Amino acid sequence: MLRAKYFYILFFLFSFPLFAQQEGRIETDRPDQTECPFIVKKGYIQMEWGFNRQIESGEMSLTYPTSLMKIGLGKRWEARYTSVWGQEGGRSTYQSDAVGFKYAILFPEKSFARVSLIAHYRVNDQKRDESERNNERHSVGDFVFTIQHDFPKGFGLGYNVGAEVHSNGSVEAIYRFAPNMNIGKRGYAYVEVFGRMPSSSQTDQWVDGGLAYYINDDLKLDISAGKSLQIENTWYAALGLSFRFKVF
Repeated sequence: MLRAKYFYILFFLFSFPLFAQQEGRIETDRPDQTECPFIVKKGYIQMEWGFNRQIESGEMSLTYPTSLMKIGLGKRWEARYTSVWGQEGGRSTYQSDAVGFKYAILFPEKSFARVSLIAHYRVNDQKRDESERNNERHSVGDFVFTIQHDFPKGFGLGYNVGAEVHSNGSVEAIYRFAPNMNIGKRGYAYVEVFGRMPSSSQTDQWVDGGLAYYINDDLKLDISAGKSLQIENTWYAALGLSFRFKVF
């Protein structure tokens, strides 16, 4: 686990000088659970890291980091790889990884909203992402349609609808709803509700909120926190770092 952490740190330090300013800011899927419809620019790699502290029914666990790597393949396509490492009971554990894609369906100039489809296949699932609150080792993959509306005066609305498929053939519906607003020229804030249906002891509903700040067009910081609406003394807090650089 220490080797993995050092790799991430070295990767960031050596990659940082390669950052290049370009038209348009980095758009990320974090810090909220609502995935964004924007596609990474062609030829760019984008990294999104999260460092989470989680309390589940009074028991603490750490996740460091959750990692999402995205590669821009064209105007409509990006490739995606996610992985989760964490600490439970005083030991570091590998939890899950998945591969997938995002495909842009509609653009604002031709529609009322920006719309994309995201799909993932879970290569390994030792434990579902803590933010999703399902500990059963049975996830095969998921897909969501991600939609965003931009309104005057810096207000916006993002939401996802989709489903997760399990190895036993069952399906859980996914919903996420996140109004947001700009704060000055470099920041924004959001509130959110998200969860899965049907609700069960393994699948509950959450409310959360957070702040994000752009250091520059290619580097973004965030902080967020959320609480379960169904399970007592269950919440999380997270810090995030996202950046991109051109490779081809």
